[in-house]
Parts: sequence; structure tokens; C-alpha cells
Amino acid sequence: MTSNPAHGAHALVRGAQLLTQRELRPFIIVPLLINLVLFIALTALMLSQLSGLVDYLRSLLTHTPVDTESMSWWRAWMATAAAWAAMVFQWLAWLIAIAVVLMFLFIYGYAFGIITNIIAAPFNGLLAEKVEELLTGRAPPSEPLHRMVWRTLGRELRKLGYFLGWGILIFIVALLTSWTVFLPAALGALWGAWCMAIQYVDYPLDNHQRPFQEVKSVLMRRKLTTLGFGGTVMLAKMVPVLNIFVMPAAVAGGTALWVERLRKEGDPGADALPGRDLEKR
Repeated sequence: MTSNPAHGAHALVRGAQLLTQRELRPFIIVPLLINLVLFIALTALMLSQLSGLVDYLRSLLTHTPVDTESMSWWRAWMATAAAWAAMVFQWLAWLIAIAVVLMFLFIYGYAFGIITNIIAAPFNGLLAEKVEELLTGRAPPSEPLHRMVWRTLGRELRKLGYFLGWGILIFIVALLTSWTVFLPAALGALWGAWCMAIQYVDYPLDNHQRPFQEVKSVLMRRKLTTLGFGGTVMLAKMVPVLNIFVMPAAVAGGTALWVERLRKEGDPGADALPGRDLEKR
């Protein structure tokens, strides 16, 4: 099966549809409550910073005419030339303003996702387990609840270290290439999509206690599908109110994506659907 970003985007919709199943409803209540509390706190923080952002954008986009009547001829000439240059490059100011707004929303969505994923990790693991059982008829290997809680929290810290480590490197590259405007935006978008895909496809593999390195290998099989899923989740997390409901849908969607499109023979739990070739679904 070919890699298709539309398949990845549809996985989030698939996850939202799965959440309507009666068997899964008890496992989404706590994550939704956690999301609601953090949404209120982070949105309040975002709004407190909004006035400074508006002032900065106004300074970029407002062109104030220069009064040259009281200036000497050479100062008036320099001021006129500067004003002309500002008008010529006004389009660049608009691009910078758009990039700043998108970066502001990206940071908001990413911070929201990191905090909620760490706190809700054990509940997300249980949700992924029930989704897999619903889709395949077989649950992952069972383990004591206290051991699962500590393991999932440790896994979240492992992922966070991976995200931040490479994220810092990409941020440095983005700074060095900031004059291109578009390259940093593309790097940030691709990295954000990759991180979101890892975050939510990892839950079913973690339930099978597979190493973190294997998650990356699984996602590399369908690069465009992976980026389509992660990119859709990332965009949804940037939208206030909608981001409250994204996490459980992404957990269910990431699990369905792994079961129905990414998993192949030899992967953990691949024998859960006897007689069916998962690669051709």
C-alpha cells in the first residue's frame, strides 16, 4: 500500500468516530477533564501575553508617514529613502507577522500537548489498549496497574527528551536560516508533525512493551501517511476549544492507524487478526 497523507489525516477522524463506541466512553472522561483544566490555565496565560504580541504586530505593519519639513536636506533625503524602502518591503513585514502568529499558536498547542500527554499518559495507555481490543478482538499483554503507570510516565519522559533534543537542533538551524522565512516554517511544521505522530502511535506499541526505537521504524514505513496524521493532530491542537477533544481522538486514531495501516507480519499483536493481511487494508 502506498504512503498517502490523506490516510494519516483520516486516522484522526477515525479516532473521533471510535470514541463514540460505548466500550470506550469510560476511558475518555478523565483525559477530557485533564484537558479542560489545562485548557483554561494555558488559555488564560496566552491571553495575558496577547497584548504584547498585538503591539509587536502593529509596529511591523503600521507605516507612519515621515515629516521632513523641519529636517535638513540630507536628513530629509535619508528619511524619504527609508520610508520608500519600508513601503517596498511591506510584504516582508506581513510574512513576518503571519509567521509570528503561527509560531505563537504552535507554541501554545505544543505546550498544551506536552503537559497533557505527561499527566494523562496512563489513561491514554488504557484507552489505546481498549481501542486495540475493540479493533482486533485481542488485548495487549496485561500487567499490574502500578507498573503500567510508572512505565508509561517513564516512556513520556523518554519521548520528551527525544523531542527537545532534536527540537533544539532544529531551532538552531531555523535561526541560522531565518532570513529565508519559509525554511524555518517548513522545518517547524515537519518536526511538529513527526513528533505528534510519534506521540500517539507510540501508545499501542508501548502497551506491547516495544522499544522506543521501534516506533520510529514503524512510522518510517509510511512517511507521508505518518506526516499526514501528525500534521492533522498538530493543526487541531492549535485551535482553542477543539484542542480539548483532540488528545483522546488522537490516541484512538494513532492506535487504529497502527493496527490497520502500519502494522505488518512480525510486529507485536500482528496475529490478532487471523487470515487478514494488514498491509493491504
